[in-house]
Order: sequence, then C-alpha cells, then structure tokens
Amino acid sequence: MPLALVSGAARANSIAAGIVPRLIADGWDVVTSDLDSGDFPCDLSDPAAPIALVERIACERGTLSGLVLSHAHDWPGWASSPSS
Repeated sequence: MPLALVSGAARANSIAAGIVPRLIADGWDVVTSDLDSGDFPCDLSDPAAPIALVERIACERGTLSGLVLSHAHDWPGWASSPSS
C-alpha cells in the first residue's frame, strides 16, 4: 500500500482533511502533519523541519510515495489589509 503525507489536516473543515478520506478510499496509507497535531506534528516554518519530518516518517512508517502540501499560515486581518 503506498504511503502519503498530508500536511495541514488539523482543521476538520480544511481542504487537507477532505483529501485524507479520499486517499484512504483509493487505497493509500495516510499520515498527517500539522503544527501541533496530526500523526507527526511539525512546524514547517523551521527550515530544517521538512527533511526531519520526512526522515521521521520514513523511519517509523516507511518510504513516502505521495505528498499533499496543504498547510497554510493564517494572518488575522489578512482580508482587511490594504493592498500596496
């Protein structure tokens, strides 16, 4: 069974959370990551974090065959910020 990592799946109404059940239904083994939750919590704003995350998953679950990067950074007031 191929293994996929989906980032940004902490919120139940996120795009990533919607992708996970579809991947599972299509026969994928899925692991998730988010800032403080998921199977493998990780702060991807740290430049060293992505490789550490992939290495940890490989050690604990096996080689990744798929990657869905759906994480984002929220900025309060983003929509109301004046454009420059």
